[in-house]
Amino acid sequence: MKASDYCIISTTTDTKENANLITKTLLQKKLVACVQSSTVKSSYRWQGKIILDDEIQLQMKTKTSLFDLIKKEIEVLHTYETPEIIMVDLLNANDFYLEWIEKETINVKGKQCTN
Repeated sequence: MKASDYCIISTTTDTKENANLITKTLLQKKLVACVQSSTVKSSYRWQGKIILDDEIQLQMKTKTSLFDLIKKEIEVLHTYETPEIIMVDLLNANDFYLEWIEKETINVKGKQCTN
């Protein structure tokens, strides 16, 4: 078991309802082991304007092999036209935590997800 087989995926959204929908769906499908949410102040350029807004950031712990499935789910569920979906590989982690992620998420062969 290598830490590099695991990652954190991050996204932001505009409402608690959308954050809860994404969280619940990914957990129910066993695509992620854990989702942490926090409110953040975001500043960005969008359609020629500078936007200052409150958003909910989701950080999801999972396997790198599940990224494409997670990305597709987020794209379907998300309220944004252009959602942020970023994956950061783990460089190191404790073995017990990695074993827990492994146990709590599905195994994929190819790119198919089974419920």
